[in-house]
Amino acid sequence: MPESLPPCEPGGPDPAAVAASIHGWVTSPAMRELVGHFGGDLPVGPTGVTLEHVAEFSAVWDFRAGVKERFDTARVGYGPVLDDQLRALIHALGLGGTAPAHDRYDHVVILGGGIRVTLGRVDYTARLLRGGLRAGTVAGLGSLRHRDDREHREGIRLGLGPLDTEADMMRAALQRFLDLPEPVKTRTGDGWWHQIWAAQPAVHVLAAASTRLPLRASTACTLLGWAEHIHTPTPADRVLLVTNDPYVRHQHCDAVRLLGRTYGCGIETIGFDDLAMTEWGRPLATTELLQEVRSSIHAMRNLFQACQK
Repeated sequence: MPESLPPCEPGGPDPAAVAASIHGWVTSPAMRELVGHFGGDLPVGPTGVTLEHVAEFSAVWDFRAGVKERFDTARVGYGPVLDDQLRALIHALGLGGTAPAHDRYDHVVILGGGIRVTLGRVDYTARLLRGGLRAGTVAGLGSLRHRDDREHREGIRLGLGPLDTEADMMRAALQRFLDLPEPVKTRTGDGWWHQIWAAQPAVHVLAAASTRLPLRASTACTLLGWAEHIHTPTPADRVLLVTNDPYVRHQHCDAVRLLGRTYGCGIETIGFDDLAMTEWGRPLATTELLQEVRSSIHAMRNLFQACQK
């Protein structure tokens, strides 16, 4: 059974429970065997020491050269036997998600990405809402990253119209799957905009400002933008994040660190279902999965360090 995510109930994360979850993950048999396949090992010692060691070792899985977009990740052929072994170990590390654990959330937050990923996440969210999931608000997050030629062509093929940025793709997806008209209100600021629909539940789209210029806004930037411009969560709030495998773990850890610790809200993170994957997903290369193991290690280390303060 895949490793579970660090817990974060309303009231905020329990540092001891988070530390125990992270320790179990980074010292798990799956992590030890995966690292061993690439010539590394796991030291015996405190959790922080092990995390630092594995984070440094994970440079062997940096197939984006630190700056490439995910779809430009380098590919390496490992042969069918080793490839199957590596993918089984990655699955055991729990980079994906499950269906929502509750039937009501104060806020459902859909994380942005490429055009098909965005459509899949919104499609799944819309089906959850039609199936009875209740939410106080629904927000789609994105950045002002301009679409590349591949996304431009795909948008035309899908009949989505002229879309300039990642946030525009989120807006188009929400309008398509939630059957929304034009937004009733638009707010703008320095490097960001926010659109609002008078729907039940209330629907928002945020094009978040980057906190790491000249780079585009990251997932962390969009989460902080949501708390600043759409809704500042409280310790009573339960927040559901919607993303997809294999990004669930590291995006969950970022949300627990940035939102759960800061505001005390509960955080649950899920990936979209098999139907959305069939319609909107694509098979990922093993190097792409290893890259997300690296991202998860760094996010777990950042969360662990934050919970020790």
